[in-house]
Amino acid sequence: MKIFLKAAVNGMACFLLFCLFSIRGYAAQPVVVVLDPGHGGENLGAQYDGYTEKDMTMAVASAMKEELEKYEGIEVYMTRNGDKDMSLEERAEFAASKNADFLFCLHFNTSLERSLFGSEVWISAFGEEYQKGYGFASAELELLEDMGLYPRGIKTRMNDDGEDYYGIIRHSTEKGIPSALIEHCHLDHKRDMPFYTSEEKLRQLGILDATAVAKYYGLKSEVLGTDYSGYQKEEPPLPSAPMKPDLTKPDVCMIDVDDVDEKTGDVTVSIYAVDYDSYISYYSFSWDGGENFSNLEIWEPRGKDLLTFTANIPSGTVPDLVVRVYNKYDISTESSHVYLPSMLYGEENPMLYGEENNQNSDNGEDLKAPAQSDGEDAVEAGVMTARNNPKALPEEDMGENFNANTAPKPTVLYFLQVAAVCSSILFVLVLLAGILLKGRRSKKKRRRKK
Repeated sequence: MKIFLKAAVNGMACFLLFCLFSIRGYAAQPVVVVLDPGHGGENLGAQYDGYTEKDMTMAVASAMKEELEKYEGIEVYMTRNGDKDMSLEERAEFAASKNADFLFCLHFNTSLERSLFGSEVWISAFGEEYQKGYGFASAELELLEDMGLYPRGIKTRMNDDGEDYYGIIRHSTEKGIPSALIEHCHLDHKRDMPFYTSEEKLRQLGILDATAVAKYYGLKSEVLGTDYSGYQKEEPPLPSAPMKPDLTKPDVCMIDVDDVDEKTGDVTVSIYAVDYDSYISYYSFSWDGGENFSNLEIWEPRGKDLLTFTANIPSGTVPDLVVRVYNKYDISTESSHVYLPSMLYGEENPMLYGEENNQNSDNGEDLKAPAQSDGEDAVEAGVMTARNNPKALPEEDMGENFNANTAPKPTVLYFLQVAAVCSSILFVLVLLAGILLKGRRSKKKRRRKK
């Protein structure tokens, strides 16, 4: 009996030790991540002003890997280590072969009209891949915003078949691997240029990406003296349906003019705008009825529905004000138009913009018309360039001797004189009508007597 009890106790002790070592072994399993430098080989990616995306993503990925390997409990792999092209499916297969817990795809952005700026992160629209992708993306965008880049948002995109649009995300999701496609910034916008124009700046982006990963997984680093084990990641609830993108226009866009300074041309405008499915991201404005719009401006603070801005209207302009607002997915809607009186201030003569009236009557010097501009160049420092617009002033005021400084200005006395003349004319007309009516009645009476 004693032998049996002793054997049972020893067996139980061995079982407990086995469980303990198993738990420790499981807990010690490192996080496995795969970094995917976008493009490569003949696939150059975006190109702008001498910069090539495939080289930039490689520089960022190398710095990201070097930084991540300073943390404990993580294994880091790269889909490519040289300048070679890989299909999107091959990149996802490589991640699956390493039993990756996450795949991070690194990119840089451009826009068709060279108008967009800032950072964005694309993730899967489905299930756990959405949940985990969102958790990382929120940490990534928070750091990019702290660096000075405008956060354009965490986004999903779907194709016509109802799948994730981006191949690297779609193939990773098919293999059960969470993924995130990081668009660090736009190469073709001056706001973003300070963040990528040197090897050191690209290295800093890689370190930032590594920090976001370390925060998301709660990693520690004795080398760096960093401990993110207490970091609270922002993971949403597991979605029960695909998280589809917002492809509708902002729901509301209304404007009101708060103040007009006729001496300087400064106009203060309030915008009330709402997008019930996402949020307002940018706004732009036009003084010429929508022929030209300003550069995109940041909607601040995000999430609020009211914004006020002040801009300068060029002298000689008859403002036709309209505003556009853009949602998270760059879809815009326009406000109604607001018309303001002609802005005449300073020494400029609005009629000297044309070739027929480019001679100054005071000193005989030729005055050149201001350069016409299109697109994003139509606004410089928030001031729309005056255009040679036939609607600028009434045709009857466009004679050869017109002078903006000597043109008569309406006064109270002037309006009283006009009112008196109109009243006199009306009185005479009523008096004449009364005389004619009386004459007709007299004739009728005479006829009756006969």
